[in-house]
Amino acid sequence: MQSWIEALGLLEMNELTVAVRILLSVLCGGALGLERTRKRRPAGLRTYMLVSLGACIVMMTGIYLFQYLGPGFDPARMAAQVVSGIGFIGAGTIMVTRYYRVKGLTTAAGLWVSAAMGLAIGVGFYLGAVITCLAILLIMIFADALETRYTRSLRRMHIYLVLDDAKHLPRLLRLIREKDIAVSELETTSSDISQGVGLFCTLKLPSHRDHAETAAMIEDLESVLFLEEIEG
Repeated sequence: MQSWIEALGLLEMNELTVAVRILLSVLCGGALGLERTRKRRPAGLRTYMLVSLGACIVMMTGIYLFQYLGPGFDPARMAAQVVSGIGFIGAGTIMVTRYYRVKGLTTAAGLWVSAAMGLAIGVGFYLGAVITCLAILLIMIFADALETRYTRSLRRMHIYLVLDDAKHLPRLLRLIREKDIAVSELETTSSDISQGVGLFCTLKLPSHRDHAETAAMIEDLESVLFLEEIEG
């Protein structure tokens, strides 16, 4: 494929290749953004398009300056600023929810890789950029389900729950353990609602119990005001 790209003259810097690179960066960024939009993530179609396009034009500007200013200018210097600078956008997508769940790490990583993809397109590394785009899409679409299946196979649950009163904690733990569920990594905290006490813990489930059944069972216990399974 590389020889075909060279034969078409797409590695040269001219009006045609500039247009091709800009279009390809928008299309690849858009493909990633659509997948994020489908999952209602904070950075979606427009964000990924703009990040990929911006990285592409920065890389092409570096090549342009190198060609017209001579070997004294290093085109990689501008690209290096993109790699570090995109972290500011990525950091803006990471947040900690009221129950201390960290969200947005995948979006931040996706934006960073999208910028790297745009740089590759800008320098004319079409094959690497397209393969990277496909790899990112595969990761975004299938890795989440694979990770969920793997964590559930470990028979462990990390939960956050709110009790109406701290004095009910020993009884709650006794009832859970009576169901053959081991409890570990207990950590109490102030509740985020008007009453009660918060509790983080890890549950080791027996083979005959699944996550949804266990969560429903604990939530139905007297004194439990709220329960949420969190990422470990």
